Amino acid sequence: MLLIDAQFPWTLGVCSPKKNKQRESMNKKFVLGCAMVASLIIQGCTNTVKYDDTPASKTITKDVSADSISASSLSMLEGMLADAQVQNATKSGRPMLAVFGLINFTYDKLDLATINGQIMNELNKVNRFRFSDQGLMSQESEKWKESLYQLFEEPASGLDLAKAVDADYLLVGEISNLIRTEPKTKKVYYRITLKLLDRKKGDYIWQEQRELLKSEKNIVYGI
Repeated sequence: MLLIDAQFPWTLGVCSPKKNKQRESMNKKFVLGCAMVASLIIQGCTNTVKYDDTPASKTITKDVSADSISASSLSMLEGMLADAQVQNATKSGRPMLAVFGLINFTYDKLDLATINGQIMNELNKVNRFRFSDQGLMSQESEKWKESLYQLFEEPASGLDLAKAVDADYLLVGEISNLIRTEPKTKKVYYRITLKLLDRKKGDYIWQEQRELLKSEKNIVYGI
């Protein structure tokens, strides 16, 4: 009987018990390799779902687009620049600012690189900060790839990054999924947050959140 090799379809040969055993061994290794890769991909994804019954100060209920996320982010940035503590910090000089930008804690494909670029452009326009060296910032940011949630949530982690890039302030944010349930409905939001960390104080001196409604559905029999 003639056999076409599954891995090398252009090769013809004679079927033999030895070749069958080799093929079975190679197939097992291939399946095991695929399983390992899938496991690494799943482990590499960062997904944060939050449950909360307390809405943020502003809730926007409309179709979510990249423009909506961008507009909310830039509006919060405007609020930061108008904050009394921030104005006081930039009154007599231009402190060093490290911009980490928004972190994507969802499985959704979001163009945060563009939005983070827009944030940088706006900060450049107001000319109230100097910026940490981008090469050093990229180098140090790589060290936080596996600890992004800690970097966003814990002031001590943000403080470590600010010190590493010799920044007076660190601007970091997130976009995550927020689920809010009501007696008859389930709503899923994007929650967008920006925080400004003061290196000297070791804590956030400003932060703001916005919510964008992603989806809404009726709950049937508790589902």
